[in-house]
Amino acid sequence: MHYLSKKMLASSILASLLLMFIATGTNTAFAVFDPKVYVDPPAILDLDPCNYFNISIKIDNVTSLYGLDVQFSWNPTVVEYVSHTVKIPRNTYPDGVLYNPILPIKNEVNASAGTYWIAYSSMAPAPAFDGNGTIVEFRFHVIALGNFVFDITSSDLANTDGLPITHTVEDGYFGNLPPPPPPQPATIHVDPAKIIDSTLTPCNNFTVDVKITNATDLYSFTFWLAFNTTVLDVSSVQADPSFILDEVTVDEPAGELKTLAHGTPPSPYTGTLASITFHVVGTGESSLDLHDVSLKNATGGDLSFEEPLDGYFNNMLITRMFIDPPELVDPTLKPGDTISFDVKIENAIDMYDYEFKLWYDIDVLICLGAVVVPPNNDTNFTVEMTIDDTVGLLWVRVQYYSPALPITIYSPKTVTQIFFMIQAYGQTVLDLHETEISDPYGNPMPHEVGDGFFATLLRDVSIENVAVTSKNIVYAGRIVTIEVTAMNRGNMTTETFNVTAYFDSNPIETQTVTLGPWTNTTLTFYWNTSGLTPCNNFTISARASPVPYDMDLTNNVFYDGWVKIKLIGDLDGDGDVDIYDMVAAATAYGSAIGDPEYNEEADLASPYGIINLYDIVTIAYHYGESC
Repeated sequence: MHYLSKKMLASSILASLLLMFIATGTNTAFAVFDPKVYVDPPAILDLDPCNYFNISIKIDNVTSLYGLDVQFSWNPTVVEYVSHTVKIPRNTYPDGVLYNPILPIKNEVNASAGTYWIAYSSMAPAPAFDGNGTIVEFRFHVIALGNFVFDITSSDLANTDGLPITHTVEDGYFGNLPPPPPPQPATIHVDPAKIIDSTLTPCNNFTVDVKITNATDLYSFTFWLAFNTTVLDVSSVQADPSFILDEVTVDEPAGELKTLAHGTPPSPYTGTLASITFHVVGTGESSLDLHDVSLKNATGGDLSFEEPLDGYFNNMLITRMFIDPPELVDPTLKPGDTISFDVKIENAIDMYDYEFKLWYDIDVLICLGAVVVPPNNDTNFTVEMTIDDTVGLLWVRVQYYSPALPITIYSPKTVTQIFFMIQAYGQTVLDLHETEISDPYGNPMPHEVGDGFFATLLRDVSIENVAVTSKNIVYAGRIVTIEVTAMNRGNMTTETFNVTAYFDSNPIETQTVTLGPWTNTTLTFYWNTSGLTPCNNFTISARASPVPYDMDLTNNVFYDGWVKIKLIGDLDGDGDVDIYDMVAAATAYGSAIGDPEYNEEADLASPYGIINLYDIVTIAYHYGESC
């Protein structure tokens, strides 16, 4: 008996909901103008604090209106709510809307949040409302300076058939702020700021740009650029397409370039003013000194700017001693194999002697020996060499003597070749240090040093875990969140590989990851279930693409988790749309995202984010369906 009573009560609720939300009536007639909900007046300007004003929400050109739901907001830090008057029904307020009898649903002010929600409906035998009228009138008090929109955040109009009335919305505006502050100064600079390139030898060209950032109302500019004439001369100057060159003057003896141009670029303008191509005539360095800059607007007024930033050029050769290859990481190498590295020198002019020490890890490598390689095949030199495999140290000194000539090296050349045997799996830096390069007079030559690196390695990538972190019983079209943990189980090499999530054998998405040795990361996949048939279950998995020499392919795939696609309206996911689903939706009626009573499973119809009439009707349409 108790069960029957609950069933009768639930049926009564369903019947009441359907009677309340699905009204009958005639078809909506077409109006000459589109219906609109709007704020009147459209703008309130220049009211200082302490003033009061009124503003209304109105409706125009509506036909067959039977219910409305409007939400409205303002900035409560600028204006303070004082009062409001609802102009419903028209029987009481000649300038209002809707007719008696009236069903009030919402008339809710949150003054501290700056929000208002009104929802009213006529009830039979009330006639439909046609024409224009005021929904609600507000009174506000100005308490501060500011600009904001009187925002009609949502509006629903229902006709006598319980269907939406299409309409436009026009917000209002309040503003009493003073004019904005003047624009910030522009910045002007040479780009790139530095060019240090030993390959830019005489007869080569390169280009720099004079760029500007945040220039407001720029019309014309002038700048001077100074350079070292023993190293550079100007080949050409080209203005950005936003400008027209008026003057280009090159004073070659003084090393000065003047550029003057005008144009109408967008404001504020960030971009290139001009591009200068230089011709390299010598070896050395040069400051690209940007000075005597002038920026003007269309009326000839000066624009402010920060101190210009100069550029720099250097093509002097840089002497280097380095290990080649700089890195050797090969998974095919194993203990007992032999390898070799070269010590090379480049950009050394009139070299006569060199010396170096090389540290290495004796747990990984054993030095078998080294061979000196004369870069010019001269035989007039002495060699001193020490190998200490107890600490991992190789020392080499090579000294030339008369009649040997000084050696000039531009391109890298091998001067010593070193042979190792692999002792065990691992990694080691080949630390080149205490290096010396000198000329025939024993004077040291400044130089850079480059170390080497060697590693034997294990390569293995895996999927460690797959988890459905969102709800796994969902409507078709909902987003399912899947987290996949991928790992690089290798011991030394950073790996880049693809991770693909699947439902059954169907790929969801592929992401690329880069992981250092023995590190993992958790990836998030968002699966759009649109188009899937309800009442089906799907298995979730993930797969990592193998890397070269991947040691274990079995851990590249991981299966875990499932997702069920449920019927539209099956809020509790039990396989059917019944009275319990309908009551759960009715309980959430009028709630929106963020409200305690909001139920995402009941939010089935547009507009989304709120449970309203359209959601209830959708569930009622599917009532009684089951898997």
